[in-house]
Amino acid sequence: MSDQNPKAAGSPGGPPESDRRPRFSDVVRDREAAAYLLAFCLSNAGSMLNRVAVTALVWANTGSSALAVASFAISYAPYLGLAQVLGAVVDRYAYRNVMVACDVARAGLVALLLIPGMPVPAMMAVVFAVAAVQPAYNAARTATLAQILTGDRLATAMALTMSTAGIAQILGFLAGGLLSSVDPYIALAVNAALFAVSAVAVLGLVKYRPSVNKREERRHVLAETADGLRMLRDNRVLRTVSLGIWGLYALTAVPEGVAVLWAAHLGRGSATQGLIMAIDAAGAVVAVLLFARFVRPSMRYKLIRPLAFLAPLALTAALLDPPLPGVLVLAAGAGAATMIMAPMNATLAQCIPEGWRGRVVSAVNAGLQLSQGIAIAGVGLVAELGVPVPYAVGAWGVVGFAIHFLITRAWPGPDEVEAAKAAAAPPQPAAS
Repeated sequence: MSDQNPKAAGSPGGPPESDRRPRFSDVVRDREAAAYLLAFCLSNAGSMLNRVAVTALVWANTGSSALAVASFAISYAPYLGLAQVLGAVVDRYAYRNVMVACDVARAGLVALLLIPGMPVPAMMAVVFAVAAVQPAYNAARTATLAQILTGDRLATAMALTMSTAGIAQILGFLAGGLLSSVDPYIALAVNAALFAVSAVAVLGLVKYRPSVNKREERRHVLAETADGLRMLRDNRVLRTVSLGIWGLYALTAVPEGVAVLWAAHLGRGSATQGLIMAIDAAGAVVAVLLFARFVRPSMRYKLIRPLAFLAPLALTAALLDPPLPGVLVLAAGAGAATMIMAPMNATLAQCIPEGWRGRVVSAVNAGLQLSQGIAIAGVGLVAELGVPVPYAVGAWGVVGFAIHFLITRAWPGPDEVEAAKAAAAPPQPAAS
């Protein structure tokens, strides 16, 4: 009789235990992972609340719509070069400590905004400083999660992270709007408190792991930044998966980004705009969770290539100029297309060597933000030139088919990915 664990082997004729459908409880039962998810949810909700509260505060103090919009848009500015440099700095320190430092710094900066009568230029400088911390936090949190969990549990945790991020974004925007309508300073105070609680949760419950990069081996931060960019360029798996992420978000961000224009095209107001944006986010949350929960690990990576075409398909349907119900279905489909982001992000994290995740993830995140911004601005510009919004969106969907065809055509196979993961894994100690 075999000593083999039947649970590990799986049931006769069934999948092995390593390929069973994952349970979210596998992640949340881990104290570190649960603390990480709680902290991320609080921190992300704080970031969204901050955007709404600052915009409301600038509007209340100046009455300038241009300055109000600028206070929102400035949160994307750090991704134009600063984020990549911060990634190299992040790799010099323990990732957990970077997360804590970022939350503490943002709590302190937001607290400065509570000073009554702060001049608008000073307020904008503080807002930029808060935004500048975000890329470092994002790089550190991804690296921290890859240290806490490995294998399929990492992909499942990535799915939970994306879903909680979507929920936190919705709640943050809603809470920010409600609190700001009463008093923007109340919203900012809650925002600072959320960052502080997030820092305490990470510091108290996430294990300290020192950086593998030794102080005496450090080079100039710009040289280390360039090293990270070269790794992303030269490693075929990292490069191709990153291109897939950028292409996917350049498509799926469009319905939400042009929702205000689409609502106007339909002859409707801000309520319709909010509905389009909400259904897009809801589609993403539901699809990511279902994909992570019910698709076996052995199938997830195989499904990335065919499912990559769901986003351009959804956008191309806009050429039919659908009424509102059709637009909502289209937006939900675009959101659902992000279901493959969790396995792509997990693959990316596992193929980056320890000590390099900060700078590589920062570069990937910068490309993601820029690809979204360029796509939304491009579609908006085409609409501004007189092309009806549905046709501008639909044409971008057609272009998206070509983009994803080129990316998936060069997509690395499972064996190549496993080889990249093995090369990135830390060396095992020699047997005594």
